Amino acid sequence: MSHITLANQGLAAAEARKWDEAIAKLSKALQTSANPAWLLARSKAHIGVSRYEEALDDANLAFHTAYERNKREFMIDAHYRRAVAYFRLGQYANADCCAIYAMRLVKGHAALDKDDILTANSDQDGFWKPTVVDATTEAREDPFNNTNHEGAMSAQPAHVGNWRRASTLRIQALTAMEKLPADDEARKATAPLKPQHKELSTPKAVDTTDYAKATEVPAQKNRIPGDNTLRLQDFQTNTVMSVSIFSKGVNKEKLLVEFTPESVRLSPIIYPNGKEEEFLLETYAEIDPSSSGYTVTPSKIELRLVKKVAGKWPQSTKEKVEATPTTMEDKELQAPKEGRQLGMAEADVKTQDEKPVAATKAEADKVKSTAGPAYPSSSRTGPKNWDKIGEDEDEEGDGVNDFFKKLYKDANPEQQRAMMKSFVESNGTSLSTDWNDVGSRTVETVPPDGVEAKKW
Repeated sequence: MSHITLANQGLAAAEARKWDEAIAKLSKALQTSANPAWLLARSKAHIGVSRYEEALDDANLAFHTAYERNKREFMIDAHYRRAVAYFRLGQYANADCCAIYAMRLVKGHAALDKDDILTANSDQDGFWKPTVVDATTEAREDPFNNTNHEGAMSAQPAHVGNWRRASTLRIQALTAMEKLPADDEARKATAPLKPQHKELSTPKAVDTTDYAKATEVPAQKNRIPGDNTLRLQDFQTNTVMSVSIFSKGVNKEKLLVEFTPESVRLSPIIYPNGKEEEFLLETYAEIDPSSSGYTVTPSKIELRLVKKVAGKWPQSTKEKVEATPTTMEDKELQAPKEGRQLGMAEADVKTQDEKPVAATKAEADKVKSTAGPAYPSSSRTGPKNWDKIGEDEDEEGDGVNDFFKKLYKDANPEQQRAMMKSFVESNGTSLSTDWNDVGSRTVETVPPDGVEAKKW
């Protein structure tokens, strides 16, 4: 088999996140030619199997081979992959430094720019000076990131995506660095613009048939490994899609979240089977990566996806992701209990599949006979069928329920936690936005006058 065929198979395996197969085949192909594209793919595969030093070596060598061939796109990707490897190694200043290298290349700087970024951004003791506030401000205000900006950027939209990808990684690296002690060595950047040139490394096992047995990480056939699925929950406005990915115990320091215009890649997160794997969420429509963000809680990851074009989406993802059966605790968070206050209509949580279907005339008559009666009324609008109350609200999209949705949407994360905790623990009889008040206590059920609270 030719090295070109092996390389193409390795690239396809890397795209499918079959890391072991990708490393094996790319390693054989690289013995014939140190193609930068192949090195970058193997670097990504090494990240997938937690071989971060090897990933860094491949990214460094990819920069040299790309420079020799005058391939700017590969040099940009090489700096980005260096940043990812440093991030995984916990060297956050180096990760930020390499992300800056990538962003400057995107904007047209020379591959071996004379500006000494490393020294300029370090203090007299060698500690990295940029902060997450600096990176966030740059992402928001840099003219290059303005999609309406006229000039080179508008002619090269793919490069804008590379700039935003590196900018997002900067924010993550600097956020993690801020939590380190002031004298931590990870706060020092030592990654030069031109990395050290090392010879091509060869993994111990490169046989395409035996390599899968030698690695601890199984080959991945699907985006979601095995029979396990991650439960997703979403809520949207015209401008923002909020997606909760339920994954318990995710290490926020280790998590890498990459926003692109059409997807969000998270690695690693914990699946129901206990394994740490990558997860790719392909969004239903395009998003603005620079304005989107995420938070990590003990039980889930919350994504805030800013829509590129305002409007309602029929769902959050391109492909509908199957959800695992929810527990009673999960249902507490998804829908209000029957009989709860605050105007939360039961119709708001019913799905189309729950509606009865009359297949025959006899069954239709039976359904009609069991429908709620239209009680007599002196109202000028005539009698009401009280079993239908709430359906009109669901169709019109206004009323009390929409008020509380808007209240929740406009609240900050701490207020949202307070609202959720107080609402669930009080069985829908209390709603507080003060986390300092409800965070350390159990919110009691306080039924309205004339109503007695019972435990079912």
